[in-house]
Amino acid sequence: MKILVTGGAGFIGSHITKLLLREGHEVVVYDVVKPSAFSLQLLAGQGSGSRIKSGMTMIEGDTRDSKLLLESLQGVDGVIHMASFISVEESVEDPIKYMENNVLGTASLLAAMREAGVRKIVFSSSATVYGEPASLPITEDFPLSAANPYAASKIASEAICESFFNTDGFDVSILRYFNPYGPGEIHDPETHAIPNFVKAGLEKRPITLYWKGEQVRDFIYVEDLAAAHLAVLQLPGFNVFNVGTEKGTKVIDVLTALSDILGYEILTEDKGDRKGDVMANYASSQKLKEATGWEAKVELVEGLKKTVEYFKS
Repeated sequence: MKILVTGGAGFIGSHITKLLLREGHEVVVYDVVKPSAFSLQLLAGQGSGSRIKSGMTMIEGDTRDSKLLLESLQGVDGVIHMASFISVEESVEDPIKYMENNVLGTASLLAAMREAGVRKIVFSSSATVYGEPASLPITEDFPLSAANPYAASKIASEAICESFFNTDGFDVSILRYFNPYGPGEIHDPETHAIPNFVKAGLEKRPITLYWKGEQVRDFIYVEDLAAAHLAVLQLPGFNVFNVGTEKGTKVIDVLTALSDILGYEILTEDKGDRKGDVMANYASSQKLKEATGWEAKVELVEGLKKTVEYFKS
């Protein structure tokens, strides 16, 4: 198949693209930013990152550029839509930015797909759409809650995808990620816990900690997450799946594991409570497993070791 991956030069997108190429697919990477050095290394399979694997085209473009999208979709069989702004804090400060990029970008992509005759999409969503869950583990039939503008942008984008299933017969698979981590996670600013913890630990700086680290999260290794996209690629109809390990881990326990890996205790700086935090969430991914056979394989300690090695290098 020929697959267009929006956001394919980013953290998760690079891993998805690498796996698609390995499985023999042709890939069009469509991203508003140029790939990082890590992305180039990952996609090239070369230490220098100077060469790109055959079977891949890279296009620098915005998902709101309808003309470029239409040109890029020619001959494409399906789309994995990763392109998104992802900071909860930034979405609160600038909600218009998130609605324009995340929601309008998704609508623009779907409209271009319809015009190009491409009717298969895998959409990157988030566990933030559940807000504060009433019970655990979280299943796909839980009510949705727009706890912040980022979550609202994902809920709206999911609804737009569903509307194209209803009106145009698109095959739609929505993947609600829990807490991805792993090599190559570099954002500016970096708001995710594990890369911040690893970098601070390596530099022996105190780590800012909220709620004394008692929050519970479902941390999923990026290669497991990437594999889920290929698992749903052939599914027909409209589907919604959680993608997680089905294990809840306290943030403080992640720090303990990192201290063991590094061989010294990581210092913390207690910041008390933080408004808007969800105290606990972890997934039930049984629906995805039953539909495709997918399941998370990389245990947290193994994934943390690989992440530490990446940041060391």
